[in-house]
Amino acid sequence: MVTFGRGEDGTPERVWAAAEWRAALPELPLHDLRRLVVVAAHPYDEALGAGGLIARVAAMGLPISVLVLSNGDLSNTGSSNVTPERLAAIRRIDVMDTVAAMAPEVRLRLLELPDGLLSAHVDDASQAIATDVGESGPGTWIVAPWRADGQPDHMAAGQAAVDAAKASGARLFEYPIWAWHWSTPTDKVWPDAALRALDLTAAEREAKAKALGLRRTPGHESHEATGDEPIFKPEFSAYFTRRFETFIEADVGESLKAPFPGRMYSNETDPQGGDPGWYERRKRALTMAVLPREHFSAALELGCSTGVLTSALAGRCTRLLALDGVETAVELARARLAGQPHVTFEKRCLPLDWPDGTFDLIVLSEVAYFCSTAELGRLLAKCRASLTPDGVLLACNRRHPVREYPLSSDHVHTELTRLSGLQRTVEHREKDFLLDVFEPRPARSVAEREGLVG
Repeated sequence: MVTFGRGEDGTPERVWAAAEWRAALPELPLHDLRRLVVVAAHPYDEALGAGGLIARVAAMGLPISVLVLSNGDLSNTGSSNVTPERLAAIRRIDVMDTVAAMAPEVRLRLLELPDGLLSAHVDDASQAIATDVGESGPGTWIVAPWRADGQPDHMAAGQAAVDAAKASGARLFEYPIWAWHWSTPTDKVWPDAALRALDLTAAEREAKAKALGLRRTPGHESHEATGDEPIFKPEFSAYFTRRFETFIEADVGESLKAPFPGRMYSNETDPQGGDPGWYERRKRALTMAVLPREHFSAALELGCSTGVLTSALAGRCTRLLALDGVETAVELARARLAGQPHVTFEKRCLPLDWPDGTFDLIVLSEVAYFCSTAELGRLLAKCRASLTPDGVLLACNRRHPVREYPLSSDHVHTELTRLSGLQRTVEHREKDFLLDVFEPRPARSVAEREGLVG
């Protein structure tokens, strides 16, 4: 499993500046813009990602709509000072002040969909965006969070914008927020040909800074009482004080190309290095024990992270292909298994960037709950198509809920049973995790394979 958190250190802004990121980007083509619809998953996303653009379009005298999908009321669930209900009320005021600072005549809509659960409301969000776009015709732009941003609500908001753009014919541009934190300038997650930049005037930078300075909700004060720590560290905020904003022109015919949410890894802070504790060692031992065959010819591991489970699988396979969406995780995994040429590591964004070939073992461990329901269906279809007639699909997922994950593990395993077209031959249920094995019908047990039963 690969995750990142808002309090973790990421790529410093000085690294982006040193890479001369702006010099390589073509200008954002505003000549055909006639109307702007900005989508935000949470309050402040619109200012962070597109505040300068909003100020520019307002000065051009063009109509602007801003749709904020959720109130972001679960960002301070540990607060001793404010309840989620109170936080939502304050954020409604915040976002009105923030947007007005950039564009006083803007049309603002607060949809108040559930924070942290936008993946379950993509259709609702898409319909609201499409309704706002209406019959605007050529020249209408939708600007929304990047689908590869790595934050589940941002990914869902981006997908809703794609669906609305398909329905309306609007042009779609996406803005990154968290990707500046977990990515680096050389990561292959960036679609170079689609990147655009908007140079901001001094007045536009001032309007954006003023808008972001109006936030008054917990998490923005100077104190750091328990549960009220700053949502954005100064290092994170630095990404949004640049003299330009970055956008990605979207091909609305594409599906989600996001890697699973990533965190920054280094050799000194390998999250799975050293002794992982009895929980992880026991889970890994059970995972290996439930495999119905001692050896496999060709195995595929999805979401290998830094290669701990890969190390155990390597001894049971003639060939093993291990994939992850984060380059630094792949590099650590490759270093961990150096000297084992039958193991190959690749950085791929699943399920679209699917490998060729067939496999008699596919391991889906601690990754499927990052998918939306639709993406999970596509992922399982890919797995089924790549599985040999006698192949094995193994799934293992922790059950303790994480608010940022689109799906629960129980939902994932229910969908596995329903959509895989396979027979579940091993079912392990406990409070901490689920561990299931699926095989093509009619499946034989280990004892039946070895002739121990009639």
